[in-house]
Amino acid sequence: MRHIFLLASLLVFFQTYSQTGNYFLSHYSPGKEERSSNVCFDMVQDDRGVMYFATRSGVLEFDGRNWDLISGNGAVYSLQLNKQKEIYWSGTGGYGKIDTNVPGDHKLKTLSAAGVGDVFQNLFSNDKLYFVSEQAIYIEHKSQPAVIIKSSNLTGTFRNVFELFGSVYINTQRGGIFKISDDKLLSATLGLPKDAEVTFSSGLNNFYVLGLSNNKIFITGEDLRMKEIKLQDQAYADASVVVNGSWVNRDLFVLGTLRGGMIFVQSGSGNTQEIVNYNTGLPDNEVYDLMLDKSLCIWSAHEYGFTRVAPYLPFRSFSHYNGLAGNLLCALSFEGREYVGTSLGLFKLEKEEVYEEITYYIDVEVKEKVPQQANNAKASASDSKQTIEPTPRQQESKKRGFLQFFRRGRENSKNSAAEKKEDIASTKDNTSKSLQKTSRSVKKVERVLRSSQYVYKKIQGVDAKVTQLFEYNGKLIAAGLAGAFEINGLVARPIVEEPVLTGYASSNLNVLLFSTYASEVRAFQLTADDKWQPLNFLENVDDHIDAIVDGVGQELWLCALDKAYRLDIADGQVKNIQTIVIDNPAFNTISCIRLNNEVILASGQGFQRFDRKKNSFERIDSLTKPIHYFSDGQNILYNDKHTWNLLGKAHGQSNLQLLNLFQNLRFVSIDHEAENLWLITETNELYKFFGEKFTPYEAGNEPLLRTVRNNDAKVDLLNFEVEENKSALTFEVVQPDYLAPQAIEYRYRLKGLDKDWSDWATSNSIVNYPYLPSDDYTLMVQSRDIFGKVHALPDVVFEVLPPYWQRPWFYALEFLVFSGLVLLSFRLSNRYRIISRLLSLLTIIMLIQFIQTVASSAFETKESPVTDFFMQVVVAFLILPVEGYLRNLMLRSIDTSSRFYRFLEPKPGNASRGKEEQ
Repeated sequence: MRHIFLLASLLVFFQTYSQTGNYFLSHYSPGKEERSSNVCFDMVQDDRGVMYFATRSGVLEFDGRNWDLISGNGAVYSLQLNKQKEIYWSGTGGYGKIDTNVPGDHKLKTLSAAGVGDVFQNLFSNDKLYFVSEQAIYIEHKSQPAVIIKSSNLTGTFRNVFELFGSVYINTQRGGIFKISDDKLLSATLGLPKDAEVTFSSGLNNFYVLGLSNNKIFITGEDLRMKEIKLQDQAYADASVVVNGSWVNRDLFVLGTLRGGMIFVQSGSGNTQEIVNYNTGLPDNEVYDLMLDKSLCIWSAHEYGFTRVAPYLPFRSFSHYNGLAGNLLCALSFEGREYVGTSLGLFKLEKEEVYEEITYYIDVEVKEKVPQQANNAKASASDSKQTIEPTPRQQESKKRGFLQFFRRGRENSKNSAAEKKEDIASTKDNTSKSLQKTSRSVKKVERVLRSSQYVYKKIQGVDAKVTQLFEYNGKLIAAGLAGAFEINGLVARPIVEEPVLTGYASSNLNVLLFSTYASEVRAFQLTADDKWQPLNFLENVDDHIDAIVDGVGQELWLCALDKAYRLDIADGQVKNIQTIVIDNPAFNTISCIRLNNEVILASGQGFQRFDRKKNSFERIDSLTKPIHYFSDGQNILYNDKHTWNLLGKAHGQSNLQLLNLFQNLRFVSIDHEAENLWLITETNELYKFFGEKFTPYEAGNEPLLRTVRNNDAKVDLLNFEVEENKSALTFEVVQPDYLAPQAIEYRYRLKGLDKDWSDWATSNSIVNYPYLPSDDYTLMVQSRDIFGKVHALPDVVFEVLPPYWQRPWFYALEFLVFSGLVLLSFRLSNRYRIISRLLSLLTIIMLIQFIQTVASSAFETKESPVTDFFMQVVVAFLILPVEGYLRNLMLRSIDTSSRFYRFLEPKPGNASRGKEEQ
C-alpha cells in the first residue's frame, strides 16, 4: 500500500506540471531463434520475477537478459498462476502446467484428456482452475477428476471468462452472461448493457474495472453496482477499439487498443493521464495484451515484441513531440519552457492543439421492406457474402490470435439475432411483407486530439549545430557552430557570428565569455540599453580553450587540453597570466569547476586539484578515474564504472544511481531552474530526470541459477556430481530485472577453492572454472542492482569426484587384495619359497605405494605442482623405514612359516620306521 500511495503521489505531481513529457518506455524483443512469431496472446510473471509469454510457438520465458522458448504441441493462448505459484497454460493442444522443477529445462506438461483442444482461456479462482473452449468448460480442483460443462442451444459457444470478487462469470454467444456456481451455469444480471460483452476485468483491492465490447468502461465495488466511467477521450477509444485493460493503481488504469496504443485514465474523473502510442515511442499501435508486473509497471505486447511502461519512474521523455529534428545535443528549461539544441538548430517546446483524422468502419442497422418469400434467400445470401467477402470493418478490426474468438462470436451473435427476428416476423404475417433488419458497414472519420498537445518550433536565425545552452542575467544564451545568440521567444539575436567552442557566464566579472574555433576568447558585456558590447581584455589568449571557470575574487581560469591559464584581472584588464601544465597525455576533453574556492579539473586521467602552495595540479586520490564525465560549469557528473556521482554545488542530488539505466549517455546537465537533470542517450532520446523529488519503487528479485554446463552438456542439478577429469564447469546466474538488467553487477566465491570474493562486475553473471580438483564445493553468488541492494543466490553445493583409484571403495578393494596376497604367500612359503618371496615383495611394493598415494592425497596443497612434488618426496622418506620394517617382518615371517611347515612334515627315515612298527 505504501508503494501504491507513493506512485499515486508521483503521478499527481507530474500532473501539476504543464510539459511533463512522456512515460519511460523499455523495449524488449526475443532473438531470431525464439521469435517464430511475435503475436502474444497472454502474459504472466511468476513469484521469482520471470516473465512468461503465450505465443503461437509455445511459451516464451524471459528473465531480463535471456529468452527461452518452451515449445509444446501448438499455440498457447492463455497463462494463469495459482496460489502455489504454479503456471498453467491452455492452447491448441489442450491445457496443462509448466514444469519448472529442473532449472534451465522447463517443459509444458499436459493435464487435459486426449482429444481436448483449442482451449483459448484459463482462470484461477477459489482453488479452482477453469479452462474454456468454445464448446466446453473444464474445471480442475486439486486431484479430483475434471468437471466438464458443455455448451448448449441456450448458451451457444462460450466466450470470454472473467472473475469478480471470487465469482466466475462467462460470456456466451446466445445467453449473455452466466455465473459459474457449484460447477453449474446460472443466469446472471450485472447491470451491464445487454448488447455488449465483457472483454476484460481487472481487480485491485476492493474495486474492479471492466471493459465492454462497445468500448465502454465500468467500475464496480463489492456491491456489484456498475458505474460507467465517462472517458475524456471516448472518441479516441471508440476509433481505436478497446480490447484489454488493467489497473495501474487505485487512481489510474490503462486501456489497450487495437489501433491507438495505450490510454492511461484517471479512475476518479475519466481524464486521460497519458496516451502511449507510436507518436510517443510505442513501436506499434496494435496492442495484443496488457499486464501489471510486480513493480507496478505495465507490459504491452505488440508486433515488434514487448514494451514495459514505467509510470512511476521519475524520467519523462521529451524527444517524441512533433517538430524536433536532428541529433540531440543539449537541453535546458528556461522560464517554464523547454529548449533543445540539435545538429540542425534550436527548438522550443510550445503548446499547440494538434488533431488527426482517424478513419474506421461501424455496422449500422438498416430496416428494409422485403417480400416474405425472399427473406430466407436474402439472409442466406447475406450470410454467404459475409463469409466469403468480409467487409472493411471486419478486416480492420479483426484481431490476430486470441481476440479473433471475440470477433467471431460477435458476428455469429448478430447473425443469430437477425435470424430470430426474421422468424418472428414470418409468424406474425405469412403473406404480407415484413420488416427485416440488416447491417451495413459505414465509413466514419473522427477528428481526434492527439496524445501530445505540445510541438517543437524552430528558433528563427539559428540554422546550425547548437552545443550549449545557459543563462546569463535572466537571458537564455545558445552557442554552437552558428555562433552565440540571445534567445527571445522564437527569435534569436546574434552575439558572436563565428563558430563557438564553449561559452561561460562569469559571475565574478559579470561578462559573457566565448572560446572560438579560431583559438580566441571573446568577451561581451550587456549595456544599459540592452546591447552586447565587446571587451578586448583577452586578446592575448591564443589556444584551444575547452573550459572556463571563475576563480577566487577576480581570478579567471581558461583550460586547454594540456595546460591551464590563470588570469589575474583588475579594473577590466589582465594584470598577470600564469600557465600551469595539466597531466593529460591522451588529450581527453577537460572539464573544470570551482568548489570551495578550489579549482578542480576532470579528465580521463582522473580528478586534479590546484595546489596553490605547490603552484601545480595534484591528483585527488580519493576520487576514482571517471569513465564518463559531464560539466555544466558548476558541477561535474561522472561515472566511476559502478555508479554515477556528482561533484559540485548540487552535491545533494539524489537517486543518481538511476542513471545506470542508460549504458551510454552523451549529454548530462543539471537543469538549474528546478534542480533536475537533462539526459541525452546514444539512441538520440531526450529525458528529464526528476530525481530529487521521489525514490522510485522497484521490487528486487533474488538471483537465479539459470543453468550449469559441463563443457557443452547441461548438468542435472538434482544430482549434482561430476568427475574430476570432466570438471570444466560453467555456472550462469541471472537476477530477473527489467529496469536496468545490463547494470546488474555480480560477485562470486567458490568455497573450497577461493579464499575471497571476486570483484563486482556485470560480466560475473557467468562463472567459469576450466578445472576443479576433487573436493566438496559450495558456490556463493551475490547480485547488486542499480539501487545498491544486494541479493544472494541460494548456496549451490556440489561434489567433484576423484578418479576411481582415489575413492574409498577402491582403497578397500586394494586392502582386500593385499590381504589375499599375504595369505597366499604364507600358504606357498613351504613348497614354493621363491614364489612366496616374490609375492611378498610385490605385496610390500603395492602396500607402500598405497600408503604413499593416501598420504600424498591427504597432504596435497592444490597450489603448485612443484610444492606437491616435494611433499611426495618427504612422504617417501617418511615411508622408507616402514618399507624396511615390513620387508624384514614379512620375510622373517615367511622363513618362520617355512621352518614350521618343514617341522611338521615327516622325515624319510621316520616314515619307514613307522611302517615297520605297523
